[in-house]
Amino acid sequence: MFSSATSLVSSSEKIASPPRIFHRVNEAVNDPNSTTTDIARVISEDAGITIRLLRIVNSAYFGYSQKIETVDQAVSALGTRQVRDLVMATTVVETFEGVPSDLIDMESFWQHSLACGVAARALAMARGELNVEAHFLGGMLHDVGRLVMISKMPKPSREMLLRCAKSNEVLHGVEKEIFGYDHCEVGAVLLNKWGLPIHLEAAVGSHHLPQKAVHNPMLAAIVHIADVVAHAMKMGNSGVNIVPKLSQFAWSRFGMAATILPQVIEQLDIQYNAMLKALDMESKNRRPDEE
Repeated sequence: MFSSATSLVSSSEKIASPPRIFHRVNEAVNDPNSTTTDIARVISEDAGITIRLLRIVNSAYFGYSQKIETVDQAVSALGTRQVRDLVMATTVVETFEGVPSDLIDMESFWQHSLACGVAARALAMARGELNVEAHFLGGMLHDVGRLVMISKMPKPSREMLLRCAKSNEVLHGVEKEIFGYDHCEVGAVLLNKWGLPIHLEAAVGSHHLPQKAVHNPMLAAIVHIADVVAHAMKMGNSGVNIVPKLSQFAWSRFGMAATILPQVIEQLDIQYNAMLKALDMESKNRRPDEE
């Protein structure tokens, strides 16, 4: 047991350090002397990231009419920060390889995370928000704190998950009771350690209580709504079996009529399946009639 979210995250150098390629791309993006070519060169040194990035850019997720053939073209088309966010989204899975599969289905976990990210992006687009890829990344990372807790505290995590499965208690509330902090706080500390922007840290740290977000509460509200949508549509599973209660604060802050939801869900369905394919996250246990 760890006394705080900070001590938990700091206990593992692997977890507390951002994915290597993301760290290098982030440094290049934050360097005022870097050009798009410099950033593209860093990404191109990793063949796996290059392939996944080009798959994403040429998928229905973006819907470009002309094929983008090089990383340089991708950086120019999307912008440096958007590409950086996509690099994080495509590398974060590797950070948590080895999480005990008997505690959580990792394939389903990442499918839920991806669905939340795509839903957040679709909601942000519907509202006309800038930098919609930041919303995607906020959704993709919203539950990473849970993986840290499971990795470092498997026995109490198992007891907590079993208790919630039987009682239908809210998981983050039980985490608070048992550990003194929840996966939202752990996720926020992790993103801070990784050097991600403070608005993403705030969104992850308050995705169950978006009214507590000091930095960019709109982003936190959108990630919260996206999480509810992803759960309601049963796209993957993050370890809980109940749909989170929709925050009235988040919906009021979002400020749009519920009539936009069919449009968002249509986009979610198209873009989610495109991203599953681009990131090699398609279920390996599909039934023959689903193929």
